[in-house]
Amino acid sequence: MSEIISENTQEKKRGRPKGSKDKNGKRIRPDKRINVEDGENTRFLNHDLKLLQLPRINVNDPDAVQNRVLDYFRICAEDDIKPSVASFALALGISRQTLFTWMSGKAETVKNSQSLVTLKRAYDTINSYYEHMMNNGKINPVAGIFLMKNNMGYKDQTDYVLTANNNDTPSLEDIANRANLLTE
Repeated sequence: MSEIISENTQEKKRGRPKGSKDKNGKRIRPDKRINVEDGENTRFLNHDLKLLQLPRINVNDPDAVQNRVLDYFRICAEDDIKPSVASFALALGISRQTLFTWMSGKAETVKNSQSLVTLKRAYDTINSYYEHMMNNGKINPVAGIFLMKNNMGYKDQTDYVLTANNNDTPSLEDIANRANLLTE
């Protein structure tokens, strides 16, 4: 049986997300929109293109790694772009996940220990930079927590250590008796 809709019934319209604009079309929360100044997209893309065009290096050559790390931070400073794990990986010619795997010691692709130390120091420098930015209110705390958890291995974790109150070690007979009580 079909329903009859009266002419006075109005359909609910799907509009913009709640809070994006008021009835007059003015933004309600301008502090929450993404602020991109004219030319910033170009600046960010040009920075990444510089990193992308860097020649590949042998990560087992400590001098090449040292020079690449210095070049990376120099390019970030020249372009006035914050260093990040993703752009550091781009400068090395690898993925962010590969870099994280190297830093967590799960893969031994980097055979030269001096190269690995240099990479870890650069990675720790980025970590320190994130902390400075968060401590000084330059990164939104939620974004900072996200960055640290996803790039630096930080976790929300609580460890509990349980210890017995008595020093008496139960005998095998006591354990068997307790097990029988549970099954009865």
